[in-house]
Amino acid sequence: MIGRSFLGALLLSVVSQSAFAWGDAGHRMVCRVAWDELREKPMADVKELLSISTEEEFAETCTWADRHLAEHPETAGWHEVYVTPAARDVDMARDCSVQTSCSLREIERNLAILKSGAPREERATALKFLAHFVGDAHQPLRVGFLENRAGVRLEATFLGHKTNLREVWDTEMLATDPAGLEAIAGAYRLYTPLDRLFVDWIADLPAVWATESLWIMRTPATGYVGNPGGLAFDDTYVKQNLVIAHDRIAKAGMRLGHLINEALREAIPR
Repeated sequence: MIGRSFLGALLLSVVSQSAFAWGDAGHRMVCRVAWDELREKPMADVKELLSISTEEEFAETCTWADRHLAEHPETAGWHEVYVTPAARDVDMARDCSVQTSCSLREIERNLAILKSGAPREERATALKFLAHFVGDAHQPLRVGFLENRAGVRLEATFLGHKTNLREVWDTEMLATDPAGLEAIAGAYRLYTPLDRLFVDWIADLPAVWATESLWIMRTPATGYVGNPGGLAFDDTYVKQNLVIAHDRIAKAGMRLGHLINEALREAIPR
């Protein structure tokens, strides 16, 4: 089995050591990886639903949910999962209320719409939400504690400038090395024939993905648990977390591709 250590070493060998995490650029990469996983019929359906023709256009639609959030702040809770400090796993019934929802419930809801005979526009919106929330579930600082809003309220200094810990993972690290993202895409494509070795986790349920993120969030390397706020993070922090971020984005893309293949294989045509 090829696991985190292999993929991380592979990607690290071709990507600069400066930084990586995900905001718009990270979500685009998740969807670029997913695009390579799409079978012929699902890819044709994706193109038709979204009125697109290229990988780059698909990747751009995967940032749509954040733009939607700017206009609909009531959807903020859809992008994360809040757990108690004592939680050792993520349970949708416990950690994701029907009233506020969370990324896991939204993955489930939008996947059902995508599979259904709903109107094209509704299914297209569901696909854009689905693609984005799969990425969110794999971001370790999108699973956290309500008391600090999963790092939003943890002030930090990152490479000399003021920010917060969530922002470090969402955008700051990636923004320091945009060329590294393209290197990741190239490295991943070189090794796509090995994807069959990932089948043991491709079919895992979204709660498992979020539980993986929870345990990464709990590691000392992220500096999250027990953080009083105001800590400084330097190049050492980037080097410790770069491999993890790469692995999470690769897994998110593979899993998203699998979900879309299964959903559109079963979809009811209109």
